[in-house]
Amino acid sequence: MSDDDQELDREIESLASQLDDDKMDAIARRLGLRDDEQVYRTQADGQCSFCGRPQAEVGAMVSNGAGARICGECLASFRSS
Repeated sequence: MSDDDQELDREIESLASQLDDDKMDAIARRLGLRDDEQVYRTQADGQCSFCGRPQAEVGAMVSNGAGARICGECLASFRSS
């Protein structure tokens, strides 16, 4: 993993740690990738709760502590919109 990748992972973890359930819900609605019910019910390990792609495809992901996970690409999409 390059230094840039590690720096991005740290930034993602820092940003995601600030997200509560309401913010995760708002991200899901804003991205239009999954409805609220699916976000909270996504249980498969290693899968982004928003885009559904596996960890092997998207790399590092973080959880809000309630089981929802978000990959760096989805988090970046939300931040840039």
